[in-house]
Amino acid sequence: MCQRLLSSLLPFILFSGHTLADDLGWANLRMSGNIIAESCDIGTTSADVHIGDFPQNSFETIGDVSPAKGFDIKLLNCSPNVTGSTITFSGTAADSSNMDLLALTDTSGTGGMASGVAIQILDNAGVPIALNNASAKQPLAAGDNTLHFQLRYKATAMPVKPGNANSVMYFDMTYQ
Repeated sequence: MCQRLLSSLLPFILFSGHTLADDLGWANLRMSGNIIAESCDIGTTSADVHIGDFPQNSFETIGDVSPAKGFDIKLLNCSPNVTGSTITFSGTAADSSNMDLLALTDTSGTGGMASGVAIQILDNAGVPIALNNASAKQPLAAGDNTLHFQLRYKATAMPVKPGNANSVMYFDMTYQ
């Protein structure tokens, strides 16, 4: 009985195998990748920054700013061949007259956003870094490095209205 079943299945197996071989003969396998220059690993502990809670009357005229809040970008295992980096912070610009500032984003999805303010990015010395533009070169040493930056709110229109003042910002590193 087992031999009869095997005899019945043998033509099917051979036929199926032949069809499978034809299909595999037409398959293409493409490989891709890049060889990249040595760089640093980015630490993941600096994802959220609470700039602070400020009363709306802290912003009496356009250009008024809140106190700055520091944040760090941690770079780990930097290659000895990397001597520095520039950083480009990117996101949505506040508006056409404030292209250097980061717009507020309704990250909560509940509405109730503040208005009349945007977020300004500063280097460690308090010098503004324009949104979507490379920073000054940050020196790096082999091993681990910590880069220090600051954020603050800046009044862009009057009156400033209270509400959610969150945003989303990205950064790209260019190593030298």
